[in-house]
Amino acid sequence: MGVSMYDDLYDVIVIGAGAAGLTAATMLGRSMRSTLVISQPRRRNSPASSVNNVPYADGAAPADIYRKMEQDAGRYGVPLLWDEVTSVRAYEDHVVVEGGANPGLRCRRLLLATGRVDVLPAWLPDGVWGRSAFDCPYCHTYERSGSTFVCVGTGDETLKLAALSRQFAKRMTVLVGDPSASRGRLAGLLSRHDVEVLCDEVVRASADPAGGVTLETTHGRTLSADTLLLGDVARPYRKLAEDLDLELSADGFPETSLYGMTSNPLVYSAGNVEGSPYFMWTGAASSGINAARAICEDLAFASELLDDWE
Repeated sequence: MGVSMYDDLYDVIVIGAGAAGLTAATMLGRSMRSTLVISQPRRRNSPASSVNNVPYADGAAPADIYRKMEQDAGRYGVPLLWDEVTSVRAYEDHVVVEGGANPGLRCRRLLLATGRVDVLPAWLPDGVWGRSAFDCPYCHTYERSGSTFVCVGTGDETLKLAALSRQFAKRMTVLVGDPSASRGRLAGLLSRHDVEVLCDEVVRASADPAGGVTLETTHGRTLSADTLLLGDVARPYRKLAEDLDLELSADGFPETSLYGMTSNPLVYSAGNVEGSPYFMWTGAASSGINAARAICEDLAFASELLDDWE
């Protein structure tokens, strides 16, 4: 085989070192594909004390799981660059990735595994997110069983969050900003289960010494929450997808196939950046496996690489 014009390229650059990105990176490394992972060190679930619903690791600290996954990828020759990716550009046969610490890295295929971003309300006190304030009815509510819950958000999605969590609460109050949602079917269902649904909004809050949160509302209410559930905080991270001009779903995520292929044949996505509206940790990891497999098959039969053998 002759010298290839692609010898200065990575086979794959993975953006994001969460469940999807590190799982994909390990499989790509095991498949002898030159792979680089670029990520900021803080993941979305870094503030949490534990990761739950994860086979063989239920209850483990996020940092411990990620440390082992980073080591696994490293054993197969995959380096991890801690950096913020500022832009990506796709060309006919490669993608350029730029960040604060590098002038531009090139790859044959790009895997977006950046996850979602949390847009937290300005009134949320420092230090409570991931400790006594959450947005998932499955990840941490069991550990909060028997406490006083307050669920805060805009409309029906917040009411759904409350309905999925009410069995854990000693007492639950829901604050929704949308008047029609506060009078709708879901509100009626919650009321029949002794959940108070109020059309109101939080204007300020403070953390109490026991770890809970005291809320003050527009209508002059003061509510104490041992556990605070927030609706409408998780949003798609769109910048890189928009840089690449990818087709997006109505929710703002890249449209993908089952195996993570996007509208750009050089770009894949995995985890909570996918077109699927929500993946939990294990689902995100599985999507990383699917995307890595698709990339391996894509590269194995890519016409520009087969030309190197001629």
